[in-house]
Amino acid sequence: MKWFDADSYVSLEIIRHRSISVHDVVKSVVLTDATAIKGLMDRIEEIPVDGDMMKSFGCNAESVDLVFRNATAVHTIEIYNQRFKTPSTGFNTTDRELESRIYADIDALLYPSFDKAVLKVKDLELRYDGFTVTYLGRESSGEQEVTASLNAEQFVITEKDKAGQTIQITSGQTPPAPFEFKVNSKSHLLLTYESKLSERLYPDYFQIIEK
Repeated sequence: MKWFDADSYVSLEIIRHRSISVHDVVKSVVLTDATAIKGLMDRIEEIPVDGDMMKSFGCNAESVDLVFRNATAVHTIEIYNQRFKTPSTGFNTTDRELESRIYADIDALLYPSFDKAVLKVKDLELRYDGFTVTYLGRESSGEQEVTASLNAEQFVITEKDKAGQTIQITSGQTPPAPFEFKVNSKSHLLLTYESKLSERLYPDYFQIIEK
């Protein structure tokens, strides 16, 4: 048994249903960033495939689907109450820290908000209170054998009915500093190295906090 039928997929749709018994879609996002999709696949493949428990859930249990698509196939992974249904159709009852971390990342993509660490997913527009944030990707330059390479990452912050403002975060020999920006006259900080609680963000996450 294995988690995936294919080695790669071109899109991943994360779908939150109203409940396990009511399949109305409450929220969904579509990822097309190949690097982010493969990263999530690699992490899911670390979860044991043979769940050690068969479990039933009540009709109001939380239901999230991860729908992976490529040119020839659709593959769905089901999550109930933050538990991943394994290829054996069971659920893991122990060592669930990895599942919890993956679920937290999925939840942050569905419901981004201040103080949440959010995965960097290229070209995915994430809606915050009063504005949206889109990560445009990373470019590197410099010869690593001679000196530390210079990394430049770009984000676009867009208020309603206004042109987006592009933010460039540069890092190299020194960690990237928090970047302050204003939306509706309110100051915010974009963090890409360490979180508000001094937890590591770089290189995969960012966090926005109100100043």
